[in-house]
Amino acid sequence: MQRITGIMQNQNMIKHINNQKFRMDQLQNQLATGQRISRPGDAPALATNQMYFRSRLKELEQFEKNIYESLERINLTDGQLSTITDILQRVRVLAVQASNGIYQGDNAFELKQAIASEIDQHLRALIDIANSTDAIGRPLFGGYTVERKPFEPIVADIETPDGIKLENQIIGVEYRGDIGKRLIELEKGQYIDVNFPGNRVFWGTNMTITGNIDTSGYVATSNQKFKIDGVEIQVEIGDTIDDIIDKINKAGLDIRASKIGQDYLSLHTITPHQIWLEDIEGGTVLQDLGLINPEQPSPPNNYNPTAKVDGYSLFDVILKFRNDLLKGDQLEISGQDLGNIDLALENILRYRSEAGARQNRLEEQMKKISWDKTFTTELLAKNEGIDYPETIMNLKWIENVFNYSLNVGARIIRPTLMDFLR
Repeated sequence: MQRITGIMQNQNMIKHINNQKFRMDQLQNQLATGQRISRPGDAPALATNQMYFRSRLKELEQFEKNIYESLERINLTDGQLSTITDILQRVRVLAVQASNGIYQGDNAFELKQAIASEIDQHLRALIDIANSTDAIGRPLFGGYTVERKPFEPIVADIETPDGIKLENQIIGVEYRGDIGKRLIELEKGQYIDVNFPGNRVFWGTNMTITGNIDTSGYVATSNQKFKIDGVEIQVEIGDTIDDIIDKINKAGLDIRASKIGQDYLSLHTITPHQIWLEDIEGGTVLQDLGLINPEQPSPPNNYNPTAKVDGYSLFDVILKFRNDLLKGDQLEISGQDLGNIDLALENILRYRSEAGARQNRLEEQMKKISWDKTFTTELLAKNEGIDYPETIMNLKWIENVFNYSLNVGARIIRPTLMDFLR
């Protein structure tokens, strides 16, 4: 039989009382904070879930912020595209009027001057839109370029066929941006491009560039790489011009490559945009084929001076119409000019549709993120939150047990040697 002493009784009683006090302290802290976990050791499994849910909520808040900023940028871009559409529709009306011979007669020169002046103002408005920025000063249509405006007008004095000198007229507009994508993360592994590069949006017709070098005997002497519209193409030792053409046509580009005339390499777009050519990592393939200027190999506007370049930017379309109007070339206005304006307008509408599609995706993703936040918050609350009625009941139960322990302990410890001597 085990011997029970008074010291053992006292120690057991104190241990149980301390356990009950610790449990009461836990329950009081839970009621005060509303959380069942004050440190990971309280419930390691629940603590792990708690950290995951809190981390997930932080992620969702950042994704929500990304979506909000992306929507702002795309909404602003869509507004600018809408303004461009209105301007082009007005220019088209003027072209239709000019093609019908409305600017003929005794006051033809004054009418042509007036309409040319209006077109010039529309052109300047388009340049301002093309150089517009978002809320923090990043160009909407310049790719990644931020240190300069993406479109640079070329200004000079011109003389009309009637011998009238016009000062400070825009005679061309060059793109100075790039084709960089601005990818925004919407969810883990999900991205959306919020950029609309100017070499695509502000282009009017399909573009063709044809080199002036006979490539019939071309054979690659080393492994090289080049890029067309940002897509990398690998050239291997021994590749001929036919191999290179085949690789370009299989690269998934909006461009088709072919041989023209005496085996001159020609690139032709199938959707209106300015072709972007780059020799990379020390390669010279596109320079050797007569497409890139060796003295200015970096894009944009790095085409070989001997290459034949066809195609009009949106600004070229407007400028050609203005010049043909000043010349009184009604046939050209009713033919190519009106057709080019329609193509430019169609291209703008294409990107308005693209902007709308991205807006819809962002809005749907915003709804999904909002639902995920609500669901994750509920899980977090269930994981770390307490059931108040149950916790209060447990606290009252522990208090009663604690009081009973004190009463029982007092009765056990009360008899002493003096009690027995009495």
